[in-house]
Amino acid sequence: MPVPTPFEERLQEAHGRGDLTTCLTLLRYADFACPVGEAAARGDEQIAWPTIAGTDRTWLAVYTSAEAMRKATGDAVRHFRIVSLVELAAGWPDLHWGLAVNPGLEPSFLLEPGTVARLAVPTLEQDLAAEPDSGLPIVQKALQVAQIQELLDSERPRVSGYCHHALDVAHIATPSVLADALLQDDALTTEGAINLLRWPAIGLELYRTPYGGIDEKGRVAVAGWVVEEPPFVGMGLVPNANQTIREYKIDGIGLPHGAEIVELAADGQERTHARYDADHGRWLMVAGE
Repeated sequence: MPVPTPFEERLQEAHGRGDLTTCLTLLRYADFACPVGEAAARGDEQIAWPTIAGTDRTWLAVYTSAEAMRKATGDAVRHFRIVSLVELAAGWPDLHWGLAVNPGLEPSFLLEPGTVARLAVPTLEQDLAAEPDSGLPIVQKALQVAQIQELLDSERPRVSGYCHHALDVAHIATPSVLADALLQDDALTTEGAINLLRWPAIGLELYRTPYGGIDEKGRVAVAGWVVEEPPFVGMGLVPNANQTIREYKIDGIGLPHGAEIVELAADGQERTHARYDADHGRWLMVAGE
């Protein structure tokens, strides 16, 4: 092993004392060197996933540093791209593949796909336990125009389907970019705006991270619970390999006090149009706050 980085030193120390929990926590927040072939580095061919054939599955190979990668490959691989665990999960090529971290070195780790999904995209309950001062997460859901009136007409509105973590798209201020990120171009209005239902996620256990697959084999591969049609990813993220947006499956969630219907206009400005008053079971119209 080459001279270890500070991260690799902590990983080695945790591994040496048999502390798997700390090892997995470190890997969760790590940036990895993902090997890139010579031809792909020159731009002569597309970048391919680096894999190792195992007896029971294919393993996607990454390393904790460029030096570790070069040591493990005998300096045969010189090029790489930096990826985080959640970025790997967003573009995960096959739900039956596992992740090999530092193959050929000590310590090395073999993570099954279900472990990759749960490390990369923990549940909301796990997120809050890890950062108890972060407060309740805010989630949101893109709305079709017809759905807005349905909500406004309801005294005790409930929502089902999928919502996403508002924090993960807070940097997006253009409606078309947001719609593209969510793969929901049909949510754009004729004026080029997008309407969002936004609310605090009270009762975190009701917001289930959708681990699963597009068939029963995929669901079993990640030890998940849901089967959906493509382009469902099954790793807990919106099915867009270019984004890392956490999503949650909900079933008849009652909206809490303070839920809002917000318009992200074509000019990039957000305007609140309605706010839910749960005490009186009604929506209060707001003059574009």
